[in-house]
Amino acid sequence: MESEYFNFLIFDHETSRTRRLRINKETLKIGFYLLAFILLSTTFFFCDYIQVKKKSFNLNRLSQEIQVQKSQVQFFSARIEDLEKKLLKLKDADRRIRIIANLERGQETNPFIGMGGPSPFLNHEKE
Repeated sequence: MESEYFNFLIFDHETSRTRRLRINKETLKIGFYLLAFILLSTTFFFCDYIQVKKKSFNLNRLSQEIQVQKSQVQFFSARIEDLEKKLLKLKDADRRIRIIANLERGQETNPFIGMGGPSPFLNHEKE
């Protein structure tokens, strides 16, 4: 018949005494399973903690990037407003100059001047 207990002998070096520890096999199995569960749980929670720390670091970095981008958007918005004001001033100056010079909008320069291919007169002269 198989023994239901594990016997451990503990020797004390100073007193030269021997102590005997008897542990039930079922208790030892439960203790082993509990130890394995605690070890796996600790490993899982440690890995999860590392993942959370990485995500927290990335979140902080992205928050800083967002702040930088917000300040850049505000800067560019202010620059665009300045340019729009300057454009309005130029349009107003253009309108006043046209009034003073007695020019109308129809007398503006044609943007298509100088465009095109060879003269049609040159093609007829060769024939």
